[in-house]
Amino acid sequence: MKLKKFVSLLLSGAMALSMAACTVGGGSNSTAPAASGGDSSAPAAAAPAGAGASSLKGQNVRVVIGSTSTSGDSYMIADLVTRYLSAEMGFNGKVDAIGNAAALDEIANAKGDGKTVMMFHDMTFLSVLFGSVSEDYALETMTVGPRIGQNPGGCFGAAAESPYAKLSEVTQYLIDNPDKTVSFNIESGATSHLCFAAYYLYVQETYGDEVAGRIKAIVGGTTAEKLQRLWDRNADVIYGDTSAFAQYTEDGVQDQLKMTMFGSCGTVNGVEIDSMADDGVTFNGAPFDFAKDFAMYFPKDMDASVLAEYEAAMKKVTEDPQFQADMAKLFYNTLSADEVGVEASQKFIYDKREMCSELIERSPSLDSLT
Repeated sequence: MKLKKFVSLLLSGAMALSMAACTVGGGSNSTAPAASGGDSSAPAAAAPAGAGASSLKGQNVRVVIGSTSTSGDSYMIADLVTRYLSAEMGFNGKVDAIGNAAALDEIANAKGDGKTVMMFHDMTFLSVLFGSVSEDYALETMTVGPRIGQNPGGCFGAAAESPYAKLSEVTQYLIDNPDKTVSFNIESGATSHLCFAAYYLYVQETYGDEVAGRIKAIVGGTTAEKLQRLWDRNADVIYGDTSAFAQYTEDGVQDQLKMTMFGSCGTVNGVEIDSMADDGVTFNGAPFDFAKDFAMYFPKDMDASVLAEYEAAMKKVTEDPQFQADMAKLFYNTLSADEVGVEASQKFIYDKREMCSELIERSPSLDSLT
């Protein structure tokens, strides 16, 4: 009974943390010391809005994001970047959390004058690949702008008492125990879906169907619900975020609740965790990392000169030590000036979409793995 009450209290905290994690990376990881954050407000920008100069000086700029949460990583990074761009370019920017479908529709119908911007992560194109939204919202129907940052904090977790604390150890456990299965609690159409699929395909290609066939999927659930399944031992491995899992890895946590976390989406500076790539997972022969990459998206007919202003401003912002420090406080990675350039950003996003498309096409149906 006491454990039940304790779990209930912990779940309340986990639910709050889960609000900070949006659904779905590579790139630089130069400044962030930890995983995805769930702070209630982004750090204030160093300069006041309106201090800079551009063709948008004094104008109101609406920044839409593909999430309805104002406590998750999508809002946090968009709000922070908008403050710095407002200062650099002299406009009055405000973030509007309207959700993915609505944000895509806004960009599809907005004027290309730079007064409407979408800032969001990979679900911008993944939602099309997974069929959640129409092909009418494919990348070709908009203008991909500068990348703005990265969240590498997604990861797997297992009970501390489990015989594995890495994906490679899960694989070895299955090899050594041919009568055993390992269940993964993931979400369909999200980062966890793709990371699970990459691991499954890697095991299948490396060790064959006899081993891969005993990797099972449990589909659905919030972070809090997945944690409860783990604590009840109804799931062997769950997918979430280092910011939600870290508290249960510390000394003093009850044995039933204590867990390990592993297989992050990328290098998480300041956290002792191996990424999927570090642990040997590959896709198409290359190390597999899948951090969430955030970028600006504009209408198809975007004014080239205004886009160039955004690019120049973002290059200055990403090199600002104060911006880098503010990103680090929120546990996100900053990018180099070269990486946020429009041409480099467009190549990166299109290449990532191609990789994701191939991964989805090659992956078995989750229904067949339950």
